[in-house]
Amino acid sequence: MISYAYIDNILHVSMTKKVTLKDLIEFIHEFKNLENMPENLRIFYDLTEADLVLHLDDISKLSKLAEAATGKFKAVRTAFYVTDPKITAYTMLFSWLPEDSFTQRENFSTREAAMEWLTADE
Repeated sequence: MISYAYIDNILHVSMTKKVTLKDLIEFIHEFKNLENMPENLRIFYDLTEADLVLHLDDISKLSKLAEAATGKFKAVRTAFYVTDPKITAYTMLFSWLPEDSFTQRENFSTREAAMEWLTADE
């Protein structure tokens, strides 16, 4: 399950239970249609309760879709809060893939560190 809310200038996305590739693609398409978002977008993903099973090709596909969905923004800073080693590996691979210069993705093992990084230049 994927839920989200825009709180204190940060899009908070929470993934819980089993999340499939289809769920992630649908979320990216839904995200693309969000309105009234700032041109310098900050996203916090809480993946501590997520159950993901992805393949390397899936991660590359998701990265390209995410880049296309965020192309209208001046800058996108994304923090992944992860505790599971497998999901950490997924998010690390995802973080290394952006081909544009306005996308930053980082992984964190605590919520506090993720929030500090997201708000560092405010």
